[in-house]
Amino acid sequence: MQPDPTVLVACLAVAVLGILCLAIGVGRKRRWRDPTRLFSWSQKLQLIHQANGRCEHKPPLWFRCPAPGTEADHIHPWSRGGPTELWNGQLLCRRHNRRKSNHVPSPLYRWRLGRRRKKY
Repeated sequence: MQPDPTVLVACLAVAVLGILCLAIGVGRKRRWRDPTRLFSWSQKLQLIHQANGRCEHKPPLWFRCPAPGTEADHIHPWSRGGPTELWNGQLLCRRHNRRKSNHVPSPLYRWRLGRRRKKY
């Protein structure tokens, strides 16, 4: 007993359509991204001045990182919809910027950063 050729053609068409939808990303939710990816030089200078030139990373039970801050980083990552504005920027050393990568910090981290910034 052989299967009906129309059923085979229909199955093949559905499979091809599914592969095409996956390839072009139909149904994938796109995040809004700020068109400006990098901080401008004047924004970096303001972040340096705001942080007194030091890395702003601070572990929960330790002191603030003593290394000089050399990289402007998005607190809420640009790749996850964070805007390139001063309120979303922080100064980090190379090591902490690489470690943070594109992780979204917890509300506790953001709250502690805001309180810490009032002291310097």
